[in-house]
Amino acid sequence: MRKVIFLGAGASVAEGAPDQSHLFNEYFKLVQDEPRHTEMERELSTFFYLMFDIDVDHENLNSTLFPTFEEAIGILDLAELRRESLRDYDLETVAANSNRIRFIRQYLVLAMAEIIARTLQRETMYHRPLIKNLADYNLLPETLIISANYDIIIDNVLLEHYEHHGFPPGKRIDYGVRFANCTMGRWDEPAPDATCLLKIHGSLNWLFCRTCNCLTLTPGVKGVMNLVENPSNALCNFCQSLLTPVIVPPSFYKDMSNVFLGQVWNKAEVNLRDADQIIFCGYSFPDADMHIKYLLKRIETNRQAGRNLRITVINNHPGKQISQSELEKERYSRFFKSEVDFTDASFQDFASSPQKFYAK
Repeated sequence: MRKVIFLGAGASVAEGAPDQSHLFNEYFKLVQDEPRHTEMERELSTFFYLMFDIDVDHENLNSTLFPTFEEAIGILDLAELRRESLRDYDLETVAANSNRIRFIRQYLVLAMAEIIARTLQRETMYHRPLIKNLADYNLLPETLIISANYDIIIDNVLLEHYEHHGFPPGKRIDYGVRFANCTMGRWDEPAPDATCLLKIHGSLNWLFCRTCNCLTLTPGVKGVMNLVENPSNALCNFCQSLLTPVIVPPSFYKDMSNVFLGQVWNKAEVNLRDADQIIFCGYSFPDADMHIKYLLKRIETNRQAGRNLRITVINNHPGKQISQSELEKERYSRFFKSEVDFTDASFQDFASSPQKFYAK
Protein backbone atom coordinates (compact mmCIF):
# COMPACT_ATOMS: atom_id res chain seq x y z
CA MET A 1 0.00 0.00 0.00
CA ARG A 2 1.34 3.40 -1.00
CA LYS A 3 1.85 6.12 1.62
CA VAL A 4 2.43 9.77 0.75
CA ILE A 5 4.23 12.26 2.96
CA PHE A 6 3.30 15.81 1.94
CA LEU A 7 5.80 18.37 3.27
CA GLY A 8 4.53 21.92 3.74
CA ALA A 9 6.27 25.08 4.91
CA GLY A 10 5.98 24.08 8.57
CA ALA A 11 8.46 21.25 8.03
CA SER A 12 11.06 23.78 6.87
CA VAL A 13 10.16 26.31 9.57
CA ALA A 14 10.89 23.58 12.13
CA GLU A 15 14.45 23.50 10.73
CA GLY A 16 14.88 27.27 11.03
CA ALA A 17 13.46 28.70 7.80
CA PRO A 18 11.46 31.95 8.18
CA ASP A 19 7.76 31.91 7.39
CA GLN A 20 6.70 34.06 4.45
CA SER A 21 5.46 36.91 6.67
CA HIS A 22 9.06 37.56 7.81
CA LEU A 23 10.97 36.89 4.60
CA PHE A 24 11.58 40.54 3.72
CA ASN A 25 12.55 41.53 7.26
CA GLU A 26 15.21 38.83 7.17
CA TYR A 27 16.35 39.70 3.66
CA PHE A 28 16.93 43.39 4.32
CA LYS A 29 18.63 42.68 7.65
CA LEU A 30 21.00 40.48 5.66
CA VAL A 31 21.55 43.33 3.18
CA GLN A 32 22.34 45.71 6.05
CA ASP A 33 24.87 43.27 7.52
CA GLU A 34 26.46 42.36 4.17
CA PRO A 35 25.93 45.30 1.79
CA ARG A 36 26.82 44.42 -1.79
CA HIS A 37 25.23 47.41 -3.54
CA THR A 38 23.92 45.26 -6.38
CA GLU A 39 21.20 46.22 -8.84
CA MET A 40 18.92 43.66 -7.19
CA GLU A 41 19.30 45.28 -3.77
CA ARG A 42 18.76 48.79 -5.16
CA GLU A 43 15.69 47.77 -7.15
CA LEU A 44 14.10 45.93 -4.23
CA SER A 45 14.75 48.84 -1.87
CA THR A 46 13.15 51.23 -4.37
CA PHE A 47 10.19 48.89 -4.90
CA PHE A 48 9.31 48.71 -1.21
CA TYR A 49 9.71 52.49 -0.85
CA LEU A 50 7.51 53.34 -3.83
CA MET A 51 4.88 50.63 -3.29
CA PHE A 52 4.70 50.36 0.52
CA ASP A 53 6.46 53.51 1.82
CA ILE A 54 9.12 51.41 3.57
CA ASP A 55 12.58 52.97 3.73
CA VAL A 56 14.75 49.90 4.34
CA ASP A 57 17.88 52.04 4.85
CA HIS A 58 16.50 54.05 7.76
CA GLU A 59 13.87 51.94 9.52
CA ASN A 60 14.15 49.45 12.35
CA LEU A 61 13.77 46.25 10.38
CA ASN A 62 12.89 44.23 13.48
CA SER A 63 9.67 46.19 13.90
CA THR A 64 8.93 47.13 10.27
CA LEU A 65 5.68 45.65 9.02
CA PHE A 66 6.45 44.32 5.55
CA PRO A 67 3.83 42.87 3.20
CA THR A 68 3.88 39.10 2.98
CA PHE A 69 5.70 37.55 0.07
CA GLU A 70 2.32 36.55 -1.35
CA GLU A 71 1.06 40.15 -1.24
CA ALA A 72 4.20 41.67 -2.78
CA ILE A 73 4.43 39.27 -5.67
CA GLY A 74 0.66 38.98 -6.03
CA ILE A 75 0.21 42.61 -7.12
CA LEU A 76 2.89 42.12 -9.78
CA ASP A 77 1.34 38.89 -11.02
CA LEU A 78 -2.09 40.50 -11.21
CA ALA A 79 -0.70 43.52 -13.10
CA GLU A 80 0.86 41.16 -15.63
CA LEU A 81 -2.28 39.06 -15.87
CA ARG A 82 -4.36 42.18 -16.60
CA ARG A 83 -1.68 43.59 -18.94
CA GLU A 84 -1.54 46.77 -16.82
CA SER A 85 1.26 48.88 -15.34
CA LEU A 86 1.91 50.44 -11.96
CA ARG A 87 3.39 53.91 -11.58
CA ASP A 88 7.14 53.63 -12.27
CA TYR A 89 6.68 49.93 -13.14
CA ASP A 90 5.72 49.34 -16.75
CA LEU A 91 5.09 45.97 -18.35
CA GLU A 92 5.86 46.28 -22.05
CA THR A 93 6.46 49.74 -23.51
CA VAL A 94 9.27 51.63 -25.19
CA ALA A 95 9.95 53.47 -21.92
CA ALA A 96 13.20 53.03 -19.99
CA ASN A 97 11.40 51.11 -17.25
CA SER A 98 9.75 48.68 -19.67
CA ASN A 99 9.46 45.14 -18.28
CA ARG A 100 10.37 46.45 -14.82
CA ILE A 101 7.51 44.46 -13.32
CA ARG A 102 9.09 41.22 -14.52
CA PHE A 103 12.54 42.23 -13.29
CA ILE A 104 11.19 43.04 -9.82
CA ARG A 105 9.24 39.81 -9.73
CA GLN A 106 12.43 37.85 -10.49
CA TYR A 107 14.32 39.78 -7.82
CA LEU A 108 11.61 39.01 -5.25
CA VAL A 109 11.92 35.30 -6.05
CA LEU A 110 15.72 35.44 -5.77
CA ALA A 111 15.51 37.34 -2.48
CA MET A 112 13.23 34.64 -1.12
CA ALA A 113 15.60 31.93 -2.37
CA GLU A 114 18.60 33.65 -0.78
CA ILE A 115 17.09 34.05 2.66
CA ILE A 116 15.85 30.45 2.68
CA ALA A 117 19.31 29.25 1.63
CA ARG A 118 21.05 31.38 4.26
CA THR A 119 18.79 30.40 7.16
CA LEU A 120 19.08 26.67 6.44
CA GLN A 121 22.85 26.35 6.61
CA ARG A 122 22.89 24.50 9.92
CA GLU A 123 22.56 20.78 10.57
CA THR A 124 19.09 19.41 9.95
CA MET A 125 17.39 18.27 13.15
CA TYR A 126 14.28 16.47 11.92
CA HIS A 127 14.46 15.47 8.25
CA ARG A 128 17.48 13.25 8.80
CA PRO A 129 15.93 11.19 11.65
CA LEU A 130 12.71 11.01 9.63
CA ILE A 131 14.45 9.28 6.71
CA LYS A 132 16.50 7.09 9.04
CA ASN A 133 13.42 5.93 10.92
CA LEU A 134 11.49 5.30 7.72
CA ALA A 135 14.38 3.16 6.50
CA ASP A 136 14.79 1.34 9.84
CA TYR A 137 11.11 0.36 9.85
CA ASN A 138 11.27 -0.59 6.15
CA LEU A 139 8.71 2.09 5.31
CA LEU A 140 10.80 4.01 2.77
CA PRO A 141 10.08 1.61 -0.15
CA GLU A 142 6.32 2.23 0.15
CA THR A 143 6.64 5.99 0.69
CA LEU A 144 6.26 8.77 -1.87
CA ILE A 145 7.40 12.24 -0.75
CA ILE A 146 5.73 15.34 -2.16
CA SER A 147 7.23 18.66 -1.14
CA ALA A 148 5.70 22.10 -1.64
CA ASN A 149 8.97 23.63 -0.38
CA TYR A 150 11.88 24.98 -2.44
CA ASP A 151 14.66 24.16 0.00
CA ILE A 152 16.77 21.06 -0.50
CA ILE A 153 16.77 19.68 3.04
CA ILE A 154 14.93 16.50 2.14
CA ASP A 155 16.91 16.16 -1.11
CA ASN A 156 20.24 16.23 0.68
CA VAL A 157 19.12 13.89 3.45
CA LEU A 158 17.97 11.31 0.89
CA LEU A 159 21.18 11.75 -1.11
CA GLU A 160 23.27 11.31 2.01
CA HIS A 161 21.27 8.26 3.12
CA TYR A 162 21.64 6.40 -0.15
CA GLU A 163 25.28 7.35 -0.73
CA HIS A 164 26.02 6.04 2.77
CA HIS A 165 24.61 2.70 1.60
CA GLY A 166 26.81 2.67 -1.50
CA PHE A 167 24.39 3.79 -4.20
CA PRO A 168 25.67 6.12 -6.96
CA PRO A 169 24.17 9.63 -7.25
CA GLY A 170 20.72 9.67 -8.76
CA LYS A 171 19.99 5.96 -8.75
CA ARG A 172 17.82 6.10 -5.66
CA ILE A 173 16.05 9.48 -6.07
CA ASP A 174 13.35 10.01 -8.69
CA TYR A 175 12.28 13.65 -9.11
CA GLY A 176 9.72 12.76 -11.76
CA VAL A 177 11.64 14.58 -14.51
CA ARG A 178 14.71 13.93 -16.63
CA PHE A 179 17.62 16.31 -16.14
CA ALA A 180 20.10 17.44 -18.76
CA ASN A 181 22.82 16.18 -16.40
CA CYS A 182 21.79 12.62 -17.22
CA THR A 183 23.00 12.98 -20.82
CA MET A 184 26.32 14.33 -19.56
CA GLY A 185 27.03 11.58 -17.03
CA ARG A 186 26.72 13.86 -13.99
CA TRP A 187 23.49 12.42 -12.60
CA ASP A 188 22.24 8.86 -12.99
CA GLU A 189 18.84 7.85 -14.25
CA PRO A 190 16.76 6.71 -11.26
CA ALA A 191 16.23 3.00 -10.71
CA PRO A 192 12.63 1.66 -11.01
CA ASP A 193 12.39 1.30 -7.21
CA ALA A 194 13.97 4.68 -6.39
CA THR A 195 12.39 6.90 -3.73
CA CYS A 196 10.06 9.32 -5.46
CA LEU A 197 10.57 12.96 -4.40
CA LEU A 198 8.19 15.28 -6.25
CA LYS A 199 8.77 19.01 -5.72
CA ILE A 200 5.57 20.50 -7.08
CA HIS A 201 6.59 24.15 -6.65
CA GLY A 202 10.12 23.77 -7.97
CA SER A 203 13.42 23.67 -6.12
CA LEU A 204 16.52 25.68 -5.24
CA ASN A 205 18.62 23.05 -7.02
CA TRP A 206 16.75 23.22 -10.34
CA LEU A 207 17.83 25.58 -13.13
CA PHE A 208 15.99 25.94 -16.43
CA CYS A 209 17.30 27.00 -19.84
CA ARG A 210 14.62 28.82 -21.82
CA THR A 211 16.69 28.46 -25.00
CA CYS A 212 17.34 24.71 -24.92
CA ASN A 213 14.20 23.94 -22.92
CA CYS A 214 16.15 21.70 -20.58
CA LEU A 215 16.38 21.33 -16.82
CA THR A 216 19.63 21.02 -14.88
CA LEU A 217 19.97 19.62 -11.37
CA THR A 218 22.68 20.88 -9.02
CA PRO A 219 22.82 17.91 -6.61
CA GLY A 220 23.67 18.76 -3.04
CA VAL A 221 23.86 22.51 -3.59
CA LYS A 222 21.41 25.38 -4.09
CA GLY A 223 22.20 26.20 -7.72
CA VAL A 224 19.73 29.09 -7.76
CA MET A 225 22.11 30.97 -5.45
CA ASN A 226 24.57 31.29 -8.35
CA LEU A 227 22.11 33.71 -9.94
CA VAL A 228 22.58 35.93 -6.87
CA GLU A 229 26.25 35.42 -6.09
CA ASN A 230 27.98 34.39 -9.34
CA PRO A 231 25.82 34.37 -12.50
CA SER A 232 28.75 33.10 -14.60
CA ASN A 233 28.27 29.75 -12.83
CA ALA A 234 24.60 29.63 -13.85
CA LEU A 235 25.02 29.21 -17.60
CA CYS A 236 23.56 26.45 -19.74
CA ASN A 237 26.13 23.77 -20.57
CA PHE A 238 24.80 23.57 -24.12
CA CYS A 239 24.12 27.14 -25.30
CA GLN A 240 25.69 29.26 -22.50
CA SER A 241 22.42 31.14 -21.91
CA LEU A 242 21.77 32.38 -18.38
CA LEU A 243 19.63 29.83 -16.56
CA THR A 244 16.51 30.73 -14.59
CA PRO A 245 15.06 29.29 -11.37
CA VAL A 246 12.12 26.91 -11.41
CA ILE A 247 10.24 28.29 -8.42
CA VAL A 248 6.50 28.85 -8.12
CA PRO A 249 5.95 31.50 -5.43
CA PRO A 250 3.04 31.28 -2.95
CA SER A 251 0.68 33.48 -4.92
CA PHE A 252 -2.97 33.20 -5.94
CA TYR A 253 -1.79 33.56 -9.55
CA LYS A 254 0.66 30.68 -9.85
CA ASP A 255 2.33 30.13 -13.21
CA MET A 256 2.42 26.36 -13.68
CA SER A 257 3.26 26.47 -17.40
CA ASN A 258 6.81 25.08 -17.15
CA VAL A 259 6.84 21.77 -19.03
CA PHE A 260 8.92 20.03 -16.37
CA LEU A 261 6.63 21.11 -13.55
CA GLY A 262 3.79 19.70 -15.64
CA GLN A 263 5.56 16.32 -15.66
CA VAL A 264 6.02 16.46 -11.88
CA TRP A 265 2.34 17.26 -11.31
CA ASN A 266 1.27 14.48 -13.64
CA LYS A 267 3.41 11.96 -11.78
CA ALA A 268 2.08 13.25 -8.46
CA GLU A 269 -1.50 12.72 -9.62
CA VAL A 270 -0.83 9.18 -10.85
CA ASN A 271 0.86 8.21 -7.58
CA LEU A 272 -1.65 9.94 -5.32
CA ARG A 273 -4.49 8.15 -7.05
CA ASP A 274 -2.99 4.82 -5.94
CA ALA A 275 -2.20 5.93 -2.38
CA ASP A 276 -4.20 4.75 0.60
CA GLN A 277 -2.89 7.44 2.98
CA ILE A 278 -1.65 11.02 2.70
CA ILE A 279 0.23 12.41 5.70
CA PHE A 280 0.32 16.22 5.60
CA CYS A 281 3.27 17.58 7.60
CA GLY A 282 3.51 21.29 8.36
CA TYR A 283 0.85 22.17 5.81
CA SER A 284 -2.02 24.48 6.79
CA PHE A 285 -4.05 23.95 3.59
CA PRO A 286 -3.97 27.67 2.63
CA ASP A 287 -6.62 29.21 0.40
CA ALA A 288 -3.98 30.33 -2.14
CA ASP A 289 -3.08 26.74 -3.00
CA MET A 290 -6.02 26.03 -5.30
CA HIS A 291 -3.76 24.10 -7.69
CA ILE A 292 -2.98 21.64 -4.89
CA LYS A 293 -6.62 21.45 -3.85
CA TYR A 294 -7.64 20.75 -7.43
CA LEU A 295 -5.05 17.97 -7.64
CA LEU A 296 -6.24 16.44 -4.37
CA LYS A 297 -9.89 16.58 -5.33
CA ARG A 298 -9.09 14.90 -8.67
CA ILE A 299 -7.31 11.99 -7.00
CA GLU A 300 -9.99 11.67 -4.31
CA THR A 301 -12.86 11.49 -6.80
CA ASN A 302 -11.10 9.61 -9.63
CA ARG A 303 -9.71 6.76 -7.57
CA GLN A 304 -10.90 3.19 -7.97
CA ALA A 305 -14.28 2.51 -6.38
CA GLY A 306 -14.04 0.96 -2.94
CA ARG A 307 -10.48 2.20 -2.27
CA ASN A 308 -10.55 4.35 0.83
CA LEU A 309 -8.19 7.27 1.34
CA ARG A 310 -6.98 8.19 4.80
CA ILE A 311 -5.95 11.79 5.49
CA THR A 312 -3.59 12.44 8.41
CA VAL A 313 -2.64 16.00 9.40
CA ILE A 314 0.48 16.70 11.48
CA ASN A 315 0.86 20.44 11.97
CA ASN A 316 1.08 21.27 15.66
CA HIS A 317 3.96 23.28 17.12
CA PRO A 318 4.77 25.09 20.39
CA GLY A 319 2.83 28.31 20.80
CA LYS A 320 0.22 27.51 18.19
CA GLN A 321 -3.12 29.12 18.99
CA ILE A 322 -6.19 26.90 19.43
CA SER A 323 -8.14 29.18 17.09
CA GLN A 324 -5.52 28.67 14.38
CA SER A 325 -5.76 24.89 14.74
CA GLU A 326 -9.54 25.06 14.55
CA LEU A 327 -9.42 27.05 11.31
CA GLU A 328 -7.01 24.55 9.77
CA LYS A 329 -9.17 21.65 10.88
CA GLU A 330 -12.20 23.32 9.30
CA ARG A 331 -10.35 23.84 5.99
CA TYR A 332 -9.36 20.18 5.79
CA SER A 333 -12.70 18.81 6.96
CA ARG A 334 -14.87 20.83 4.61
CA PHE A 335 -12.74 19.96 1.58
CA PHE A 336 -12.22 16.20 1.82
CA LYS A 337 -15.03 13.72 1.68
CA SER A 338 -12.55 11.22 3.13
CA GLU A 339 -12.15 11.03 6.90
CA VAL A 340 -9.50 13.43 8.24
CA ASP A 341 -7.39 12.51 11.26
CA PHE A 342 -6.32 15.91 12.58
CA THR A 343 -3.63 15.03 15.14
CA ASP A 344 -2.05 17.17 17.85
CA ALA A 345 1.42 15.95 16.81
CA SER A 346 4.24 18.15 15.51
CA PHE A 347 6.64 17.49 12.65
CA GLN A 348 9.25 16.71 15.29
CA ASP A 349 6.97 14.01 16.74
CA PHE A 350 6.43 12.52 13.30
CA ALA A 351 10.15 12.52 12.46
CA SER A 352 11.01 10.64 15.67
CA SER A 353 8.29 7.97 15.24
CA PRO A 354 6.80 7.96 11.73
CA GLN A 355 5.67 4.33 12.07
CA LYS A 356 3.08 5.39 14.67
CA PHE A 357 1.23 7.44 12.07
CA TYR A 358 1.26 4.95 9.21
CA ALA A 359 -2.10 3.28 8.67
CA LYS A 360 -2.06 -0.52 8.73
